[in-house]
Amino acid sequence: MLCKYKTKFAWSLMAMTLSTLAYSKPVPLPDPGIQGYRFPEKKNTLMHWINAPTFKNTRSIHLHGWGLWTSLTTASGETEFGLANVPVYLTWLSPSEIRDLPKVVQGLENGAQPVRTFAIDRARQHTHRFKENTPPAAPAPSKISIADSSEKPDTNIYVTMGYNPAAQAFATANNLFSLAALQKFYDEGTGDIRSIPTFPINAVATKPTYKVIRQASLLKGSVYAMPAWPGTPAVTPAIQKNGFPESDWPGCVYINTRNLGATQNSSIDANCKVGPKPGNTYGLGDFIYYPITTANQTQFQLLTKDKALAAGDIVVLMAMHVTSREIDEWTWQTYFWTPNPAHPPLPSSSTIAQSRPAKLKGAAAHYAMAIGYQMVAPNQAITGGKSVGRPVTVYNPYLESDFSANVFDAPPENIGIYNPATNKTFKATTGVQSNCMTCHSSATIVPSDPNQQTNALPYLSNFYVSRDNPSYKGYLLLDFLWSIQGTAK
Repeated sequence: MLCKYKTKFAWSLMAMTLSTLAYSKPVPLPDPGIQGYRFPEKKNTLMHWINAPTFKNTRSIHLHGWGLWTSLTTASGETEFGLANVPVYLTWLSPSEIRDLPKVVQGLENGAQPVRTFAIDRARQHTHRFKENTPPAAPAPSKISIADSSEKPDTNIYVTMGYNPAAQAFATANNLFSLAALQKFYDEGTGDIRSIPTFPINAVATKPTYKVIRQASLLKGSVYAMPAWPGTPAVTPAIQKNGFPESDWPGCVYINTRNLGATQNSSIDANCKVGPKPGNTYGLGDFIYYPITTANQTQFQLLTKDKALAAGDIVVLMAMHVTSREIDEWTWQTYFWTPNPAHPPLPSSSTIAQSRPAKLKGAAAHYAMAIGYQMVAPNQAITGGKSVGRPVTVYNPYLESDFSANVFDAPPENIGIYNPATNKTFKATTGVQSNCMTCHSSATIVPSDPNQQTNALPYLSNFYVSRDNPSYKGYLLLDFLWSIQGTAK
């Protein structure tokens, strides 16, 4: 009977895969031909680089992150959202699309022609564990005006998510976006620590982050203004209370939307008082960007709550979280646009930029990377380790810089990171001090509770967390993927 069930399920899964080719054609990560990079890399190799952090091994980690970025931004040859030859990452389905695939397949089988919409939305991380159904709020407007005008740089961002074909297939096969299926995994588990099955080593998840350039708000009809990331700030009581949102960033950069090419510029308007000048104004070719068309215009209007949004406006990629299951705690790298990619500000660095491969070209080379494959340095074992050593800070300015101390909570308790060399304990309390791996270590769910604001552990900042932490009791571990908790129904 079990054999028949598995056979029937396999055929259903194959039928779904074949049917959805008419809906979307997700492209696997291509081999970019970078010497010293391969995907998936052997776990033992990655762990050697992590546990023996020589200059050479650290460069190898940096190159691995750049190899992923090069592959993700390579032209796919596919058309999505009415846009030809989009980057590979844009062909990947979001978790909500994967969850809803059975409805799409049923529609296709009934002769319907469903079309993918460019489904971006406001970042929801600020509503995590807040009151039920708290909508993601628009960010605060900038506190500064541009030059001698009343115009302010645009602080809005929008996000989506993507699973590569391997992650999609695994999530579909295990029905990971179903609360009922997750409850079954919990019920069939044993002991205090229970988890979903672990994803395959070639699974990748992304969180692309965008700005929308609206023609109606351009300076002089053609210039778009946005805040310029100044680098990681010293944490003050004000940042503890409010985070460091874009509205507090002191400088500006500008985009000339009539210039479709790239520039050689690398500067910013340090206080937004100079205004658009040749050195601080960039072309669209300095960014990965997509025009809004009649095919996706309506969806953009709904998602941005802006009915004035029109075909001809532009979506610009500003940042992207990327994680891969090549090691047990996943690899963590995050990318953000920067004016001077050879010398980017923290949380990136010139050292990280020096590992960029020659294969990384064009607009994709205008982005900086922050990377960290461990919670603390030296690295600790996945279980039974200690929160001792030096912090590893990995965050994205466009996604976590505005996290205040109120975003993070316990359990697990923030015990900080004790440094025996200085006899001091570092305790991160804000987004600009955080670590991706630490935060995602608490990706959990109580499947019997459908309320996303109450059915998971809180976000964590930056310290070591063992995978057998007692705080996990009563929760189902989600293999470091918050996107499952945020999508399951």
